[in-house]
Amino acid sequence: MVKPIYKSNDATELLRNAESILLKMTTNSDLFSEPVPSLTTLEGQLNAYRDAYAEARFRDKRAVILKGQKGKDLQETIYRLSHYVDAVAKGDEAVIVAAGFSFTRPTTNRIGRTPQAENLRIENVQVGTGILRVRVKPWKHARLYQFEYRKRGTEEPWTSILHSNSMLEIRDLEMMYTYEFRVSYLGTDTTTNFSDIVNALVV
Repeated sequence: MVKPIYKSNDATELLRNAESILLKMTTNSDLFSEPVPSLTTLEGQLNAYRDAYAEARFRDKRAVILKGQKGKDLQETIYRLSHYVDAVAKGDEAVIVAAGFSFTRPTTNRIGRTPQAENLRIENVQVGTGILRVRVKPWKHARLYQFEYRKRGTEEPWTSILHSNSMLEIRDLEMMYTYEFRVSYLGTDTTTNFSDIVNALVV
């Protein structure tokens, strides 16, 4: 069964792809009645990234950092929309194209189930900041990494963060509490396969 895909090799291509998806899903709203995330969210993040992209042309360090952050937000939204389109299309190539996405057909050589994430490590960035740096062994086929955490010994739901890199800094954690962490690769197969849980004390 064919599935929607997106790939942006640079900032210009990311902008072009996001604009195309927004335009086509808006035009074909009869096919995509309740997109998740909403097209309002996509439009807001597209505008924010467009503004950050323009500011970053002046080589201001802060502007370049903001451009990267806004780009990751936009990529995550497009990634989540691709799953919505996949659910609506059910393998229909015409519906996928109507949403502004390309599609791919599975081949006999395609990667199977996503492997379990390996070598999860957590460290305090600096004592007293409440920031933990979370790393996992990279997987070359990962499109995104799904990091999750919660306080140890509670029944709180996991807080989930999708990130494009295998390293993530998590901020604003409560001091002197132990948190538990897990992570999953997300590749062609988007079924999560979480790592072993690792605990870390925020100091």
